[in-house]
Amino acid sequence: MKWSNLLRHNVLVFLLFLTSFQLVADDGMTDTISIAAPLSAPFAFEDELGEPQGFLIELFYLVEIKTGLKTNITIMPWARAMHEVKVGRIDALMPAFYTKERAEIFVYPKLPLTESSTVFLKRAQDDIVIDDITQLGEDKLIVKVRSMSMGQVFDDAQRARKIKVVEVNDYYQGIQMLVNSRVDLFASIDYISMFLLKKRNLFDKVDILKYSTETIPSFLVFSQSFAKQNDVNVFMEKVYEVHDTKEYKALVNKFLK
Repeated sequence: MKWSNLLRHNVLVFLLFLTSFQLVADDGMTDTISIAAPLSAPFAFEDELGEPQGFLIELFYLVEIKTGLKTNITIMPWARAMHEVKVGRIDALMPAFYTKERAEIFVYPKLPLTESSTVFLKRAQDDIVIDDITQLGEDKLIVKVRSMSMGQVFDDAQRARKIKVVEVNDYYQGIQMLVNSRVDLFASIDYISMFLLKKRNLFDKVDILKYSTETIPSFLVFSQSFAKQNDVNVFMEKVYEVHDTKEYKALVNKFLK
């Protein structure tokens, strides 16, 4: 009798396991995903205690509460984040603009995470007007974050050496170089620029120049190995389930307004 009860118990546990596994398989999604996020406040940054903070960090906390999908997010330099996802040690990277080069090594879902615009920062006293960035030539030195795309127009101009660009590890280095007159312009993202200027109290010293009205979508991109085992579009659909909630709107107001 005891052996019969034990056998029935084990069979029941096994069947429950198979049912749980099948539900995950049918959903096309694993229950936990690891994500690399470069330092890009207000999207992802660390507080004084080294804890992850930011719009995307709290967004995925909300996704976990609402849908049960768990994420492990690690903040690291952009170049390292790209490498870790490329080799499959980390499942995904955010936020990332679309480029043809990246599409060869990462898998892009249909739905983006956010939309933003690329901008230039300049010192307030400098008389710089930008109608066409390719006309800047060698006269102006531009700083940008290493391996970050600044949109197709900027990236093409940089590759063709129509602009003079120096690259740094993060946005804080870039703003410091601009303020200390080591460069003429800082290529950045509108939300990141506003956060930097507010945090450093630099609105009286630095101006934001928009050189394009185009908004560019940024994505959560996935490693090839992860995308072979999981439906990345199902994952993004889960993320979008929180967009109509009051909690999501509160996040937008907190970080992106």
